[in-house]
Amino acid sequence: MRKIVLFLFIIVKSYSQESTSNYFFINGQKFSKQTKYVMYDSKEDVKKTTNDKIYFFIQGETFEFLRNKFRVDTCSIRNLKKIKIEKVKGLSDREYLFYKQSLNKIKGKEDKILGPMPITKNHNYFKVIIVEKYENKILKYDVDWTYTGTRGFKVIRK
Repeated sequence: MRKIVLFLFIIVKSYSQESTSNYFFINGQKFSKQTKYVMYDSKEDVKKTTNDKIYFFIQGETFEFLRNKFRVDTCSIRNLKKIKIEKVKGLSDREYLFYKQSLNKIKGKEDKILGPMPITKNHNYFKVIIVEKYENKILKYDVDWTYTGTRGFKVIRK
């Protein structure tokens, strides 16, 4: 009996982690997050490591890798050609536009909230993966993009 309960707990736990990292909800409707790849450059960006976290400070934005929540994916350097690297500059603007597009898909205009995005600890509408070149391979970190700016408002950075 304990084995069955433990097995069910593991299934529910893994499903809940997957659902929160790949989807977001607006007014009860489920939307898939867009995956954005960001390059970490050790010459320009900062990476700080603690026991259970790695912080990436890239062009004024903060990304947090939690060792107990995510895994590091190791790939061949050839896979770098297959992924589209996003610039961090303007990522918040693109996230806001994606949020507005998702909001427009909701049926029933009376349910729409046409204000700014909700302020939470993390940016919840993009799934961000930090890509780091390491020798002849790349490391991909699934990270949380922590709140650092004027989310929900159109930001034009120069």
